[in-house]
Amino acid sequence: MSQRRQCPRCLRPQSVCLCPALGQCASRHAVTILRHPSEAKSAKGTAHLCALVLAQCALVDGETEADFAPLREALSKDPRPLRLLYPGEQATPLESLGQESEPCQLLVLDGTWKKVHRMLQLNPWLQALPKVSFRELPQGNYQIRKAKRTDSLSTLEAVAYALPLIDHCDTTPLMTAFEALKQSQLAHMPPSVRKRYPL
Repeated sequence: MSQRRQCPRCLRPQSVCLCPALGQCASRHAVTILRHPSEAKSAKGTAHLCALVLAQCALVDGETEADFAPLREALSKDPRPLRLLYPGEQATPLESLGQESEPCQLLVLDGTWKKVHRMLQLNPWLQALPKVSFRELPQGNYQIRKAKRTDSLSTLEAVAYALPLIDHCDTTPLMTAFEALKQSQLAHMPPSVRKRYPL
């Protein structure tokens, strides 16, 4: 049986290609997404969409320090300050930085909470980075994927909500791509499966 032809850009079957919904979003801040390897082939993953829509976005797959060694070397040569988007008591509220904050390198971890926690444990250099988060967590709308925690956001949502707090940028193209992904998944989801999700 031959495999369905895949779009080389959005990496989805050509019959459900999302490229028509992919616009462009520019920001002074660079975003680097550290994606857990298990997420690379997930049809519901949003990290790849971020990389396609954001003008300054790098996507790096890995879990261990060795996996991220080339990235760390590249980041060390960038004069912009590093910040990790991750919740916690020590995290600085993004709202307090303001839209005029200096351009930074914003690192975002992509994976389930369990996998992201493991990534942090395996990478002390990530733990040592200044953390930023939301003073008031936006309401997530990741209807096509279950989450055990009520404060869960997809990677795309987290980036789309974070950037306008520290920059005068319009992240509507990100949310447009997100909506297209959700509708595509829901359209091909059997009713018996669809009813398991909080739609």
